[in-house]
Amino acid sequence: MSGLGLDAVAETVYVTALTRVRWRIAELARRLDLGDGQFATVVDQLRADGLLVASAEESGAVRAVDPALALPALAASRVWGLSAGDVRPQALSIAQLIAAYQPPGPDRIRGLDEMNSFAEHLVANARREVVMLSGQHRTGSYEFSVPLAEAVLRRRAQLRLVWRSDLIRTPSVAAHATWLRIRGAAPRIVPTLPTTMLLVDRSVAMVVHGDDAVVNRTASAVAPLCVLADQIWGKGSPGARRQVSPDHTLADQTPRHHKVLRLLADGLTDDAIARQVGVSVRTVRNDMAAAMLSLDARSRFQAGVRAAQLGLL
Repeated sequence: MSGLGLDAVAETVYVTALTRVRWRIAELARRLDLGDGQFATVVDQLRADGLLVASAEESGAVRAVDPALALPALAASRVWGLSAGDVRPQALSIAQLIAAYQPPGPDRIRGLDEMNSFAEHLVANARREVVMLSGQHRTGSYEFSVPLAEAVLRRRAQLRLVWRSDLIRTPSVAAHATWLRIRGAAPRIVPTLPTTMLLVDRSVAMVVHGDDAVVNRTASAVAPLCVLADQIWGKGSPGARRQVSPDHTLADQTPRHHKVLRLLADGLTDDAIARQVGVSVRTVRNDMAAAMLSLDARSRFQAGVRAAQLGLL
């Protein structure tokens, strides 16, 4: 398989890592018969690219991030500024790997690594809304993952987060709350939560019990959980606000190239895009030329189609 935006060795390591929930580093290196130096370099690069993360259960082990979440994010970071001959993500190759990697739809999930992987898969396929009720903070848990939140916001789906009030005292959680607020997805705070839950598109709910979880898919099971989530959301407060510059809005946090491409896909003219983004028409046209090069597109329309296929819009 090719076209993921990775070199051949990195792609092999990532695809192999997807075959298990987690791998010990030495075990994965032996499986692929790679030297220590080369393997360490590849693993470091895959970590930097967001394709491998540390296991939440086993020290020194790694877990492959679900391709439906990781590959569009990688494409979004790689697609701008590429030159002819650079390794570029290809929409078809990404779609093929995502289609090939379809984890089983379990009714029960055991362990935080498996829980995180399943949450990534659910969120990556969300179309309208993601709701998270978080009653505890665990290092490496999906509830406080920047890539998960980015995936929802990049597609302009609704992200509703409710946290138990004492969580905000944790410095890393407080920093994440500030980041979310800047992105226009501030969490709501409640004194207590009856459950920890991930609810996607009001059709699938993962209810967490300690280190395990139960997955609900039937309408009779999910409907009352939707009602509960709505009630809790309605009772939540925005919590204490850190001082945030008024210039730090969601729009300002979105790269200009992405905004230009998104507005073009929405049907706006170059002049209208320039006015909305606050740049010259020439800059808009330069951005589109760069997008067409990076997306290997022959027209603006084709660039928009490929950007959508890569999950950039």
